[in-house]
Amino acid sequence: MRTAVGVVVGVFAGIGLLWPLVWGPASDVRGFAAVVGDSWVLAVGVAGLSVVGLGAGLVWSRYASERLPEVPVRYGPRPGVGPAQAEYVMHKWIGDSAPAATLLHLAERGVVRLVFVSEDLWRIEGIAAPGRWARIDPISRTLAGALGIRTPGAVFVADGSVRSGYVLKRGMEAMSDACRSWAAEEGLLVISGRTWIGRAMVCLCAVLAAVGFLGVVGPTILGLPFAAFVIGALGVFAAGTGLRHTPTGRQVWADAAGFERVLSGRSSGIRSAAIGECFLAAVPYAFAFGVAGRWAATYRRATGRPAPDPDWYPATTLDDDAGLYADVGFNNLDATLCMALYRLEAAGTRPDTGGDHSFGAMCGF
Repeated sequence: MRTAVGVVVGVFAGIGLLWPLVWGPASDVRGFAAVVGDSWVLAVGVAGLSVVGLGAGLVWSRYASERLPEVPVRYGPRPGVGPAQAEYVMHKWIGDSAPAATLLHLAERGVVRLVFVSEDLWRIEGIAAPGRWARIDPISRTLAGALGIRTPGAVFVADGSVRSGYVLKRGMEAMSDACRSWAAEEGLLVISGRTWIGRAMVCLCAVLAAVGFLGVVGPTILGLPFAAFVIGALGVFAAGTGLRHTPTGRQVWADAAGFERVLSGRSSGIRSAAIGECFLAAVPYAFAFGVAGRWAATYRRATGRPAPDPDWYPATTLDDDAGLYADVGFNNLDATLCMALYRLEAAGTRPDTGGDHSFGAMCGF
C-alpha cells in the first residue's frame, strides 16, 4: 500500500513539475524555463536537495517504525490478558477476528455457550453468574456486556442481520475503546512524538510542493524537494506508528509475541505433554493470531494424534468435511458475525431509526 501511494504521489509530482510544457505556468514564463528556470545552477541545486529530501523522508519513516527486541518463547498467555488484549499489544489494533476469538475464549472459560443453529445463525447464551465473570479479562467482559450476555439465560442471536450487525459493531467499538483505556492505564503504550512531528512535516511539505508546482513563486522545479520528502516519509502514516511501547509494554508484548511464536509452530522446543495440557485453552488465542491451523499441526506433530475438537464449540457441517482447524472451521462463526457487519454497512442505517444515522462496518482497528 505504501509503495502504491508513493507511486501515485510520484506521478502527480512529475505531472506538476512538467505541466508548464503543455498548459503553461501561472506566470508569464513559457517553455522549459518555466520548469528549471534560467539558471542550471538552480536546477542542479534543487536536484541535490531533492535527493536529500528523499533520504531524509526515508530515514524518518525508518525511525517511525518501532524496532522491538527478538521474540522470546512463551508457553502461555500473560495472566489476565485475553485474546483481544494480546492482539492489541502486539499490533496496536484489534483485527477482524477479535470478536469471534473473544467469544471462543468466553466459551472455553465456561461463561457463555455457543449454539450452532444453521450456516448463518448462531445463538450465544450467557450461562455464568456474576462471580465467574469477575475472573474474565476486562476486554472480554466489555464485549459480553455490549452483546447483553453477562447474565444467565441472556442470548445474543447472530443471524447476519442489520440489527445484529449494529449490536456487534457497538461491541467492537467498545472493545477498541477498552483496549486503548487498558493500555493507557497499565502504561503499555505512549504517543510517538517523532511520528506525529513527521506527519505534520509531510502535510506541510505536500502543501509547499503544490505551491511550487503551480509556478507562482518561480520555476516548478522548486516543488520537487518537498515532493521527494513526502514520498520518502510516507511510512510515518503506517498503522501503529503513532504509538510506542513503554518498557512495561515491551514486557507484555514479549509475552504475547512469544506465545504467538509457539502457537504458529516457530518454536520447536515445546514438549508433547505441555501441548496436551494447554492446547484447547490456547485455541482462541491461535484463532486471534490467525494460526489455528498451524497450532493444530504442531499438536499433531508433537503427539502423533489429530488435534482434539473442543467440547465448548459445536460441530457444524463444514467441520465434517474439512475439519475444525481448517480455514473454514472456526470461520463459520466469524463469517456470520462479519456478514452482519457487511449488511449493516450496505444498509448504512441504524436499524431502529430508519435511516437517520449512517454507520460503516468496523472489521479491525
